[in-house]
Amino acid sequence: DFGISKPMGDSGKGYVTTQVKGTMGYLDPDYYMTQQLTEKSDVYSFGVVLLELITARTPIERGRHIVREVKEALDKAKDLYNIHEVLDPTIGLSSTLGGLHKFVILAMSCVKESGSDRPTMGEVVREIENILKLASLNLNTESAFTSSSYEGATKGDLYHTLGSDQTTFAFSGSFLPFDVERTTDHI
Repeated sequence: DFGISKPMGDSGKGYVTTQVKGTMGYLDPDYYMTQQLTEKSDVYSFGVVLLELITARTPIERGRHIVREVKEALDKAKDLYNIHEVLDPTIGLSSTLGGLHKFVILAMSCVKESGSDRPTMGEVVREIENILKLASLNLNTESAFTSSSYEGATKGDLYHTLGSDQTTFAFSGSFLPFDVERTTDHI
């Protein structure tokens, strides 16, 4: 479902119309209206994947779309936006979740109805980096990375081990240029 939109250099359209193939639940709602895929179409699909990871639900379950389910369950007035209603039970809800509610907010900003209201993928990447950085710098809670695949990563490390093959990644520590709190206005 990713990579189905292709930016164009000289046409000025910003999209290529091809024979679209996508799995129900991942396809951008804007596509249904315009029959055009854009870079923001991939952002929508990525947001659905984030929601799948957070909830352990499929995009369409018992005839209900995951985006609608999460949107209806969230409540900004409650602690952690009431995410326990939709959270994957294997994750559990505790004070060690670090930035999990920020991932929910990010996912919901990716699945906004209108593509123009969604962040770019670059902004999504920077926000994920920011969330990971904030989680690793939080001195009052355990690290959000409790999996054994992250053993050895300490506060302040710029490189984190991803597994037994000792593959590492670096995060830039950049901050998202849009206000994450603003993205919850329409949840």
